[in-house]
Amino acid sequence: MDIIVVGLNYKKTPIHIREKVSFTKSKKEKAYEKISKNHYIKEFVIVSTCNRSEIIAVASDIDKGIGELKRFYKTFFELEDTSIESYFIFLCSDDAVKHVFNVAAGLDSLVIGEDQILGQLRDAHMYSLKKKLTGTVLNKLFRESITTAKKIKRETRISEKSLSISTIAVKFIEKRFTDLNDKKVLVIGVGKMSRIAIENLIYKGVKEIYVTNRTKGHAIDLSKRYDEVGIIDFKDRYRMLSTVDIVISSTSAPHFVLRKEEFEEHYDKKNDLCIIDIALPRDVDPEIDKISGVSLYELDELKNVADENFKSRLKAAKIASEIIIEDCIKFENWYNCLPIFPVIKELESYGTSIVDEELYGFLSRLKHLDEKDQKQIELFTKSLVKKLFRTPLHELKRAGEDRQGELFAKITKELFGLMDSSCKK
Repeated sequence: MDIIVVGLNYKKTPIHIREKVSFTKSKKEKAYEKISKNHYIKEFVIVSTCNRSEIIAVASDIDKGIGELKRFYKTFFELEDTSIESYFIFLCSDDAVKHVFNVAAGLDSLVIGEDQILGQLRDAHMYSLKKKLTGTVLNKLFRESITTAKKIKRETRISEKSLSISTIAVKFIEKRFTDLNDKKVLVIGVGKMSRIAIENLIYKGVKEIYVTNRTKGHAIDLSKRYDEVGIIDFKDRYRMLSTVDIVISSTSAPHFVLRKEEFEEHYDKKNDLCIIDIALPRDVDPEIDKISGVSLYELDELKNVADENFKSRLKAAKIASEIIIEDCIKFENWYNCLPIFPVIKELESYGTSIVDEELYGFLSRLKHLDEKDQKQIELFTKSLVKKLFRTPLHELKRAGEDRQGELFAKITKELFGLMDSSCKK
């Protein structure tokens, strides 16, 4: 058994490919059902965000597990080999473990130290846990990586004044416009990312923000909370294109919410329009960028601003990496000792059973001793057995950490005549 990671993320994969392998709610249900039937995949968690689509798994065979998950991506999302093959990431063993720790801590994010990914990782694990598709290994890996991420945020303050994708988007807009005070903004969608963008826009001095969403409930809440926010019907979103200077779109729609044909019908080209699409799958038809007067920016184009953020947090990231290395070693030692743990329990049980059996016969012949003396003999005997087994048990654990656990487990079982123990699950 071994831990593997297969998938695609923002480092190697452009957005037009990432959106094709995004797990919507319905697709995620089907994906879990399909992968759960795979003979080589014993545990797995799907992590799907705007920057990554990855499957973290425990495979009975590394090469076959990676091959099966690659095949899954291609067939499930109906992709041609040529369109996806070069974008895959494949990680196994220690590299896979380190990757999960880095993702949890926000060190593998477009926005270094971001907070959102920790919640997304926790939710992904809980989803799989409820479906009973994680086990001993991944439950431990996710718990430890999340604990380490919290420790990093506490000790390094890497997420202090944390910059989300939405905040980066507003910073990107700032670079494009010298003054935002007189700008009008249309925000499509009222999720967390949109709300952060709205708060940042207001902080930067924007006084007119129009919000639209398929359902009005959350939009009404925003208009009550901020004087600068007004609500428009979703069907009227195109009508606003010739009124506003900036559009920020962040919905969970599986299709475009701004299409080129309708866009051209309503946009009169009298005003230059800056559109920021921070959704995945994308909200805005990329063909709209070809329309005169329109500048369309997507997630990948925010990378330069994110890189500046990375430089400012480089020191904290270095400390975080050191913490991760230390905690990864602890996890890897635990994982490598999995073949040893059952044998240790059996060895302890073996020693206890011998002591109990011998003591019973021995003490039955010493009935002339009072209860206190008999107890002392019992304690001495059990202590002696523990000391005799201390070094062998220590050496077994060390063998496990040195990746010789299965060999030493087998030898120990043969030497002591122990019953078969399960090794790595």
